Formats: sequence, C-alpha cells, structure tokens
Amino acid sequence: MTTMRSAIRFILVACRIIPRPDFVARVQRDHPAPEQLKPGRLVVVRDGPVEKWICFLCPGGCGEKVMLNLSARKSPRWRVSIDWLNRPTVEPSVLQVNDCRCHFWIRGGEIDWCPDSGCRGDNRPI
Repeated sequence: MTTMRSAIRFILVACRIIPRPDFVARVQRDHPAPEQLKPGRLVVVRDGPVEKWICFLCPGGCGEKVMLNLSARKSPRWRVSIDWLNRPTVEPSVLQVNDCRCHFWIRGGEIDWCPDSGCRGDNRPI
C-alpha cells in the first residue's frame, strides 16, 4: 500500500498538482537508528495503538536528530497526523534551541518557517 501511495504522490508532484513535500512520514515500532534517518523522512514510533515519538533530522541544516514526544502523560507533547499520501502534520511548532535556532511548523508535509527562525533550512541566517 505504501508503494502505491508513493507512486500516486510522485505522479501528483510530477504533474504539478501538489507541491513536492519537504517531509514524508512512515510508522514503525522501534526507534530509528541515527543512520536510518534521512533528510525529508519523518518516523512516527508507534507500539500498537500507542504513538510514542516523532523522529527526524532537523531541516535547518544542522543535521541534529529531533525527537518529539507524543505521549499524553509527558510534557511537552506534540500531535501528529498523516494524510493518505503519507504527508505529516505536526502540532505545535518545533523550536530548535541549539546553534541552528530554527523554528517551524510541519503542515501537510511542508515546512512553514516561523518569522523568529534563525535560518531558512539552507543553514543561512535570516
């Protein structure tokens, strides 16, 4: 099913019906190893019905692994939804407090940079 969705997404992007997403999501049971994370790939760690973490590489250019908590029992907490083309939406926004200092939303697989972000995603200051 994922291959079919990827093919449909590829065709829609190629025909310029939808923009190429900055992030595509997949769900897996275990935490990804650092070498498993690739730019533009967002992993939702889910054990049965319980969503635990969102893991991805920072799009700000620093390459740092970002891990966002999905557990309702812990704070801070994020929420994630994934549409039928595997494009994620993450709420609330993500703020990196490292040297990268980027601040962004992920909506429908696209990065929406916040005005207070320290970079544009190409590691250049704003």
